[in-house]
Amino acid sequence: MALSSLRTAVADVWTGHKDLLGNAASLLATTGVTSVLGFTFWAFAAREFSQQAVGYGSAAVSAMTLLGTIGVFGLGTVLIGELPRRRPRAGLVSAALLACGLGSLVLGLAFALVAPLVSQRLADMVGRPAEAATFVAGVTLTAVSSVFDQATIGLLRGGVQLSRNLVFAAVKMAMLPVTAVLLHDQLGVGIAVSWVASTAASMAGSAIWLRLHGSPVLPRPDWDVLRALGKSTLAHNWLNLAIAVPVTLIPVMVTVVVSPSANAVFYVAWMVVCFLCAVPAHLSTVLFAVASADPQVISRKLRFSLKVSLWVGVPGVLALCLGAHFVLSLFGSGYTRVGTFPLLMLSLSYVPGLPKVFYVAVCRAAGKVSRAAVVLSAFAVIELAVAGVGGAVGGLRGFSVAIFVVISVEGLATTPAIVRTAFSYGRHRRVGAHRRTPGPVLAYHADRAMPLYAA
Repeated sequence: MALSSLRTAVADVWTGHKDLLGNAASLLATTGVTSVLGFTFWAFAAREFSQQAVGYGSAAVSAMTLLGTIGVFGLGTVLIGELPRRRPRAGLVSAALLACGLGSLVLGLAFALVAPLVSQRLADMVGRPAEAATFVAGVTLTAVSSVFDQATIGLLRGGVQLSRNLVFAAVKMAMLPVTAVLLHDQLGVGIAVSWVASTAASMAGSAIWLRLHGSPVLPRPDWDVLRALGKSTLAHNWLNLAIAVPVTLIPVMVTVVVSPSANAVFYVAWMVVCFLCAVPAHLSTVLFAVASADPQVISRKLRFSLKVSLWVGVPGVLALCLGAHFVLSLFGSGYTRVGTFPLLMLSLSYVPGLPKVFYVAVCRAAGKVSRAAVVLSAFAVIELAVAGVGGAVGGLRGFSVAIFVVISVEGLATTPAIVRTAFSYGRHRRVGAHRRTPGPVLAYHADRAMPLYAA
């Protein structure tokens, strides 16, 4: 009898929220596969490379991702919003890929030239000319692959981006033992090379697959259409950067402010917690999509999303707190000794951070993207400043405490907006919805220990 009642209850929940749960589950499945492979990658790296090398390697990956995210320039947003309703479309995709590739190449070169002048540790991270060329290639490939993935979603060919990410994860794992033998240094060059080479291989594989199936690869770019669409995504791109910059910059800050070895430990803890954060992140993503189609349901869907985030997250936080020693022991004794406290603090920030995650979706759905961009930009500046001071004063522990405090304050600041929306009972309305271009949605890939924009 009890089992039957449980089945009925589960069926009712699924029926009432099929749109939210079904799409979120699909995103989580993709994230789950790539994150498991990514977790294995970093665990193997921790065993084969020194802690200092892992610190430099993870900082380089974070820097490449940060610059690549900036180098996207909102073009992924343009493709997601425009491709479903445009014919022809190949020229627009080609123009977007070339534009982001050129822009990110310039950013990568500028960073490689300026970074050594700022800090010796940044100079070590970028390395000699050969390593610097690898770094610049990584920035360019990160931007191009991100826009490519979003283009496949706009073309309703999401299986292509899933396949590319699976190839990326598999090749990355296969490359790591080779680079561990050939490039076993203290500056993480082998880790960076594995990352860049696997991205290149995944893009080459996707290009070959598309060519074999009759799709053009980089046809003549349609620059006129791209220029006409450029201004429509500025607010969304601003918001995207306000979200992404702090998360991708923090591991680099730990390397510079504390030490590369400390960043190796921090990055692992950050990665583990980001995997748990995938649940509210994906629910927020789908909530925006659902509310954009039917603004009347946002209050009910938001309340349900918060409940699911707590149902999954609270036990997950408890498991991480109780099992912190075991999780970190998979990476080595040095990680266990130094990383337990950061992992505890980052885990405890899960619940206070929920309002901020859903605040983004609520603002996007209400057409208040510029307001959200201003608020999150202010948060980003405060977060980086406080974390930097905490790291300078208290090392890795101070860094972790500072992040926990800032996330808690951000949660308190965004809670009123979430409460008003969650209990407005259908009074929520979109503002100028017919004029908006959908923004890229937030997805977590735990192997990169940061949010990435995908559809």
